[in-house]
Amino acid sequence: MLRLLAAGAVLLAAGALVAAPVPGETRKPAAFPAGSYVLTGAGEPARGDDVFEFTRTFRLKPGRYVLSGGPKPTDPILVDDDLEVYQEKAALFVDDDHVRSTETRGKRAAKYQGRPIVLVLDPTKQLRIVAIDYYESEAILGALWLHRWDGAMKKLTDGKTAASAPVLPGTFFDESFALADGFELPEKVPTDAAVDVPEKPATLLPRFKPHAPQP
Repeated sequence: MLRLLAAGAVLLAAGALVAAPVPGETRKPAAFPAGSYVLTGAGEPARGDDVFEFTRTFRLKPGRYVLSGGPKPTDPILVDDDLEVYQEKAALFVDDDHVRSTETRGKRAAKYQGRPIVLVLDPTKQLRIVAIDYYESEAILGALWLHRWDGAMKKLTDGKTAASAPVLPGTFFDESFALADGFELPEKVPTDAAVDVPEKPATLLPRFKPHAPQP
């Protein structure tokens, strides 16, 4: 009887180990696909044209995320007209071109053309998304997904489509999202990235690159 009890205790202990969540420090960074991304993290809000072209797969440091318009990190974001991203009161990204993200023609081309956004976030604080309509027709925000540095992802919203308000500009979407839970980790996450992204991703952009000290 004692042997049976001891064996049961061992099995229970083993089950507890299997069920325990994987510690964050043991997870490997995912390999994100090449493509054009807006980069944040330089201490001031990024703009729509703060775009960097990754020609090879890349990995992000813990606390870094990609905001995209779908289950793939490269899926573009649809917004008509402007998008703003905050963590609590701190502005991380501000699109203020007053143009739909899919507009690419001539002088009215959007500065922010829906590129996914690399964000530096504190997972204990909420992420706030704001969408603003400027011109009468429709107010549109497409679906939004958040991809964590380890490849886990979370659908934030299906988006919103509405008629323009009588008085413009007008905010038609303003929601906050918790980052502590709700992420799903795919069965297979590639980890063979070719490039490491700096702690402050935006320092890859010319206007944010650290300047060498003057002699």
